[in-house]
Amino acid sequence: MQVALNCDLFGRVVGAIANNGAQATVTSSDSVSAMKDLRQAVASAVTHGHGECFWHEAVGDYRWLFRREGSTMRVAILWSIGTLTGWEHRFWAECDAEDFRDTMQAAIESCAAFEEQG
Repeated sequence: MQVALNCDLFGRVVGAIANNGAQATVTSSDSVSAMKDLRQAVASAVTHGHGECFWHEAVGDYRWLFRREGSTMRVAILWSIGTLTGWEHRFWAECDAEDFRDTMQAAIESCAAFEEQG
């Protein structure tokens, strides 16, 4: 799995995630909250077997879902513009749980390093 998280000077974060041909772009207009919530969701998934967080935008929300089953991590990302439309699938993948942990932690740390410089 490949993950890149880019924070900018305007307080936004843009995430690009890909695995075996599946790919998605995920954004949040509040990088501080988004990165904090993502870090906690990843830690929960690694430690407790499941994690979840939301990234908010002006026109909707992204929902990250993680579930560990043994040495496999399942990753789903959904999008919603409101309760009437429900959740739309944006990304789904299965990968090695250790690869998931290492990839996500590296991506989170790269964005955190940018925020500390800014």
